[in-house]
Parts: sequence; structure tokens; C-alpha cells
Amino acid sequence: MTAPIAQDVLASATLHLDVLEEFIAVVRRRLASTTDIFARDSLTDLLLSLTEQRDGYQAFLPLAAAEPV
Repeated sequence: MTAPIAQDVLASATLHLDVLEEFIAVVRRRLASTTDIFARDSLTDLLLSLTEQRDGYQAFLPLAAAEPV
């Protein structure tokens, strides 16, 4: 049995995930609209970092679903 996760932690993780999803969408749009090689490399690196962060927050989703309401 695992210890329950505080609802505020789950709510915060969900909020962070939503913000990351929005930011990832912005970065993808900007990446698609630029031809500058340096900017594309920089945005690609940023996108990689953001998607790694998103993956970490997504790990909380099954825990949030399992928590009683």
C-alpha cells in the first residue's frame, strides 16, 4: 500500500502539466515558423527539455486517478 498523495501536490502537478502542454504548443508553432538554424536548434533543445518535464508530471496522473475524491 502506498501513502496517499496530498491533493494540493496532485493539483499542482496537474497545473504544471497544463502549463507545460501550452508552452510545448507555442514552441512547436515557433519551431515550424522559423528557418533560422540557430533558433531551430535552440527551440529543439527547449522542446526536448519541456517534453522531459511533461513526462515527469504525467507520472502523477495515474496516482491522481487512484486517489479518492
